[in-house]
Amino acid sequence: MGDIDEIPEDAYDLDSWHDVPHKNELGLGRDLVFTFVSQRLPAELDRIERIFRRRGAYSSYKAFLEERGLLEEWYEYEDARLQEAILEWCRVEGIEVTG
Repeated sequence: MGDIDEIPEDAYDLDSWHDVPHKNELGLGRDLVFTFVSQRLPAELDRIERIFRRRGAYSSYKAFLEERGLLEEWYEYEDARLQEAILEWCRVEGIEVTG
């Protein structure tokens, strides 16, 4: 744990806080799924489209990836795209990212 001295002076100034957008607002919802599938499993795009027409699409999608041994790769891909999108959002908003 860090020292209390490490807390920035403006940490309690709510005017300096920003609401980070949801992943869907950053274009990382269904679009990301279809980008991943088109890159890794292009022959399965029709099947994924059918999956996403029903309830419980994400759990069915993850089961689909698990069966093919691609679930961990999906999580890594999703995490990397999320990090890129948040860093870009910070840049556009003029928020300095440190660390």
